[in-house]
Amino acid sequence: MPFSEQYRDLLIQGARKELYRATELKVGYVASMLREIGFSCTQCGSCCRGDHSDNRVMLLQQDILRISKYSVLSATEFSLPFVPDEVENALKGNSDLSDLVPFTDSDGNIHSFGWMLRRKKNGDCIFLEAADLSSRCLIYDLRPALCQTYPFYMEDYKLHTSECKGLGSDISYADSLKLARLVLDRYIRELEERILVYQHYEHFEHVGTNIDYSLERFKKGHVFYIVHDSEGTHRRRERM
Repeated sequence: MPFSEQYRDLLIQGARKELYRATELKVGYVASMLREIGFSCTQCGSCCRGDHSDNRVMLLQQDILRISKYSVLSATEFSLPFVPDEVENALKGNSDLSDLVPFTDSDGNIHSFGWMLRRKKNGDCIFLEAADLSSRCLIYDLRPALCQTYPFYMEDYKLHTSECKGLGSDISYADSLKLARLVLDRYIRELEERILVYQHYEHFEHVGTNIDYSLERFKKGHVFYIVHDSEGTHRRRERM
């Protein structure tokens, strides 16, 4: 959602403070929390499927660069502007289009902060290869940081978990250290990118004043995005 420069400065200040404290966290401390919770991946693929609670995968800039470099796909082929649930539901026709108002500008563009992996029509990740009861990630060695650390993530210096069948299982000391490094690294990189997003943010006036123009575009099958990420502001047109 677009915001004022004053509010942006407050967000930067808060993120910097959290980043400083995050860099003070020890891998061993995070690993001990992981062992207390317990985890072992069952390779069920539920987190990659559209029938899961929320299988959206937000991408770090390093994720986009790595996948683009070592796969045959360009960034536009596997990434999509990341939007809140209410915006996504409105665009899919599952809720009132008035939910788009806070995220549009006077030119009818929808504002997004960052990118996520594209999904198939059924909601599955585009890189999920599923056959019968088995699942396989087509870019497993290149998978985003969120996928590498699922179901764990950190916010406000605390370890959190998402829904997963593998939680509660035994995890070895070595595996807990390896996973803890990934979780902590992701946390720090997310904060670093968040600060850059705020710093590069370009303010747009008259938020929500031209929803009718947006609706005209939607009816023609087009969505016009302005994406604010750690490298600046980008425009992207997507077909619905």
